[in-house]
Amino acid sequence: MNLKASLIGLVLAATLAAAGCASAPTTPSARHSDIADAQDRVDKAIHVVDQMKSDPAMAALLRSAKGLLVVPEYAQAAFIIGGQGGVGVLMARDHGHWSDPAFFTVGGLSVGFQAGGQVGAVAYVLMTQRAVQQFENRTNRFSLGADAGLTVVKYSSKANIVSTAAPPADVVAWTDTEGLFGGVAFDATDVMTNSRLDEAYYHGLVSVRSILDDSVHNRMADRLEMALSTRVAQR
Repeated sequence: MNLKASLIGLVLAATLAAAGCASAPTTPSARHSDIADAQDRVDKAIHVVDQMKSDPAMAALLRSAKGLLVVPEYAQAAFIIGGQGGVGVLMARDHGHWSDPAFFTVGGLSVGFQAGGQVGAVAYVLMTQRAVQQFENRTNRFSLGADAGLTVVKYSSKANIVSTAAPPADVVAWTDTEGLFGGVAFDATDVMTNSRLDEAYYHGLVSVRSILDDSVHNRMADRLEMALSTRVAQR
């Protein structure tokens, strides 16, 4: 197994561990590890947001967004029959204000078979309130795409999605890795709340709705909100 395969295997293993152990008893050591894991994903999401905003068209799209799901390390591993997944952070936007992050695991199987494997950042820009509501209202696994009655389009800097989409897309999928969506559907499949990271980050039982409506707050997420709220200087 080469280095790339090993890296993707580690990312997928971490994803499964974070998703599958949400209800397991948590020791102080494990909780400390979860807090660090959650903060690491928030910090990495900041870099992804900065990268997205360096594209003026995407920056404009974010200013119109109702929410954003960022998966900083999304892995595709064709050597395990197209397995893919990652843990991401979701923020909702209301009257220009971005919420603190809620954590979600995105998994599933790809359509088709990729040669080799890739790791990259993936973001789903939520353009409608009904797309955000999928995260607020679903308690079990769900798909962010056609199965949920949502229109998902792949982002392209060559197309003005904001003005040409009619009706507007519910979700715009973006990636920093060329070809990461190649040969596979870019709907987010098998999405589920990562309650373990939510509880660790906010130090207690919380719901996704309470996070997105600002009933709870972690000041360590302020930098992510600032990254989303700050306008990019005109070139």
